Amino acid sequence: MNALSKDFLADVLPSQAFSQAEHASVGALGPQPLIRTGRLTLRRPEARDAGAIAAALANYRVSKMLTQVPQPYHLEDAEDWLGWLADAAKGAWVFAITLGGVRAILSPVAEAANSNVADRLIGVVAIERRASHGRDGWHIGYWLEESQWGKGIMTEAVNAAVARFFAAHMGEPLYSAVIPDNPASLRLQGKLGFDITGVAEAYCVARAEMVRLITTELTFGGYMPT
Repeated sequence: MNALSKDFLADVLPSQAFSQAEHASVGALGPQPLIRTGRLTLRRPEARDAGAIAAALANYRVSKMLTQVPQPYHLEDAEDWLGWLADAAKGAWVFAITLGGVRAILSPVAEAANSNVADRLIGVVAIERRASHGRDGWHIGYWLEESQWGKGIMTEAVNAAVARFFAAHMGEPLYSAVIPDNPASLRLQGKLGFDITGVAEAYCVARAEMVRLITTELTFGGYMPT
């Protein structure tokens, strides 16, 4: 088992920087909601998602945009992380992005068309409080399997998660970071109102080298819902 498997979503998920007791002392998001958008359902990841996670993150084109995802990436890595998530990440909102949103529920035709993929995990978006790159606060990260790129799905999912976050924490900023050769992620954040705040460095496990990160920040006042 790769020792980094519990941290493989450090861009998307906490690096275990806070214990559960520390989460209580710095604030909490509250119970994770089930979110439905026009095309998507965002729910908590489950053990049955291990295969989809492993298949998506075994793709170097996905993993190279995340700092802590090992390559090669195996089913056991996904199972290990899901087990850790169930026990340790109570203070985070970690959403499995799945197809089959409100439109599919309301339309029998759309529901039938999506019936074979409706609840399959196609990506993850997560928010957690942690310290990263000199910023102690709420951080958001995300990834999407390559077959779903270019469809606006990631923007829809991140927007939904951000809207729920600001409904509870409108007085606090939301931080993120993007590897520069991921322009789609920068465009997504620009649409939602994120401001670029600086540059940092981190070791990218999949690339086996240090990479630059563009650090970003979103406030409630700057948020532009899509």
